[in-house]
Amino acid sequence: MREINIEWEGCHSLDLITWGITNYPEYKLRLDLDEKRKEYWNTYSKKFPNDYDGTLLYLYDFKFENERLILNVGTIKFSTVIYMAQNKLAIDKGIGMLGIQCLIFSPKKDYILVGERNLAQEYYPGALTTPGGMLEKEDLTTPPNVSLMREVFEEAPLNYRKDRNLLAILTGWNEISVTFLLSVVMDDSVGFNYKKMVDSDKIEWNNDLWWFSIHKLKEEPTENILDGMIYYRSKI
Repeated sequence: MREINIEWEGCHSLDLITWGITNYPEYKLRLDLDEKRKEYWNTYSKKFPNDYDGTLLYLYDFKFENERLILNVGTIKFSTVIYMAQNKLAIDKGIGMLGIQCLIFSPKKDYILVGERNLAQEYYPGALTTPGGMLEKEDLTTPPNVSLMREVFEEAPLNYRKDRNLLAILTGWNEISVTFLLSVVMDDSVGFNYKKMVDSDKIEWNNDLWWFSIHKLKEEPTENILDGMIYYRSKI
């Protein structure tokens, strides 16, 4: 079973998250490893041409102050993350690349929206997970609540209720990234049908997204699911 560390858990409104220091230095490997990263990326990018070497956000630390969660960040290249994952290299400073997963609940909270990662993906192909993504440098131009929800809307453009929360900050599953586990609930004003699938990006997902019964989550093998679902399953 994969180890997941809980850096924080609770129920914190996304509206109470703010950027703090945003000019921490880029996370870089030592010189000899960085040269190997460049060589690896040349090969990787030919195999996965849809991936690009974006500048992602890297969380150095966070703190709570006057009920607000303040995030202090720098950057990290996507190729650095991929190279470190491939070679099982752990970070040596800060907390990790800032990514999100979102528990998208049905109106009665008896289903969550899930998908199967594309089998052609280098990173956990075929794993069952919830919608999410990685935050990039451009996300600093908007408040965190907007940036975080942008990732959710890109994966699942549905109508959501206004109460949108951060449930947990998780690390440990790949030694490189930190996962912000979000929680939103689908608005029931348009009606809900658990059999109706949600269109997905076929580059990222193997099929369209579907509604997964929470009652069946306990039956899903741990090795088939990623950290957000593992965490949530431990709470139900």
